Amino acid sequence: MSFQSVEQGIGAIQAGNRDEGARLLKIALKDTTLTGALRAVALLWLGEVTADPAEKRAYYKDALAADPTNAGIKERVESFLAQSFMPPPTSTQTAAQVVPPAPTSLPGSFNTPNPYAPTLPKTGNLAFAASAPNAFAQVVSISGGANGTATAFYVAKEGLLATTRFALGGADQVIVELQNRQQVPGYVLRSYPEYDLAFIYIQQPVNDLMPTSQAINVVEEARLTALCANGTVIQGKRRSTKRLIAAQWFPTDITELPDAGGEPILDERNTIVGMMTRNTASTSAYIYGLNINTIRTQLELFRQETTEGQRAYCRHCGHTSKALAAGGYYCEKCGGLHPQAEGLMRQPQPQTQAFYYEYNSMACPNCNANVGFHRNTCLRCGQPAGRT
Repeated sequence: MSFQSVEQGIGAIQAGNRDEGARLLKIALKDTTLTGALRAVALLWLGEVTADPAEKRAYYKDALAADPTNAGIKERVESFLAQSFMPPPTSTQTAAQVVPPAPTSLPGSFNTPNPYAPTLPKTGNLAFAASAPNAFAQVVSISGGANGTATAFYVAKEGLLATTRFALGGADQVIVELQNRQQVPGYVLRSYPEYDLAFIYIQQPVNDLMPTSQAINVVEEARLTALCANGTVIQGKRRSTKRLIAAQWFPTDITELPDAGGEPILDERNTIVGMMTRNTASTSAYIYGLNINTIRTQLELFRQETTEGQRAYCRHCGHTSKALAAGGYYCEKCGGLHPQAEGLMRQPQPQTQAFYYEYNSMACPNCNANVGFHRNTCLRCGQPAGRT
């Protein structure tokens, strides 16, 4: 599936395997059904990993053609073209100052003010949140999760928040408290335990978002500021380390948080470079930040998922499950049981058979079971597949 190839390709690049990532992205781009923002994402990542200026220019222009109304792509293409004719950096410039913007900055809006309304409960008429006069206006408090209160911040104007999966645990609904003390319900739409990341939706859109950094990595010794929902401001820096770290993480010298994480991390220019997680170093209490590029990438991939039919959140693995949305008892990815299916007498459901592995095997010609074969022998009746 092209969507999975894009996700795997980006993951390989972030892990440092550029050749494998580029190979997977090129495979995905062969699929003509891959269009719009996701095709643009794949092309931008290819443009990022190639060293050939001509190839880079071609990838960027193709990305703009794939999503021509996207202001973020246009800005990136123009930045590259301008940089192509810029003089070499002076000796006082750092590598971070001349690196082009990260390819995952693809701002855009959904077609409707409430993009997730078809699959979310109604919460009544709620007032819009005010435009952000300062960074704290974009920061909210989360309660009702498995590990106490947490911080979250807006990552999409439509009302999408980012926080830690640690804070939520298995919760699929939480209470969100805005800066004006108004409390609204928050619905967990997607989470990524491997990144300690979760997306929550509230019916409180905003007019503006905090600016995010366009640098690929957070440079060593960079000064960092984490904004907590309770008003605490935590100062720190990007810690130097000799350990090999995956691209999605960056180490900090911060050792304590007042909550379960989710604080936006700002650089000296007050742009978001990442999010505080509850992941710590194996030999110390130093906390790791999640790179904003990873958050943007997962947001784009999540948006793509929402276009692929009805899905429901699996609180066990964080996946958006088609089987649960179709009325299935358990998630097709992890096997986690839907809360409403607990205590029920579960029977086969024809509408969910395509989502589960045990129904994907060829039926046995002897007993008609779909459990599969081993060495051409039915795992149910023990008869050879060709016997009648």
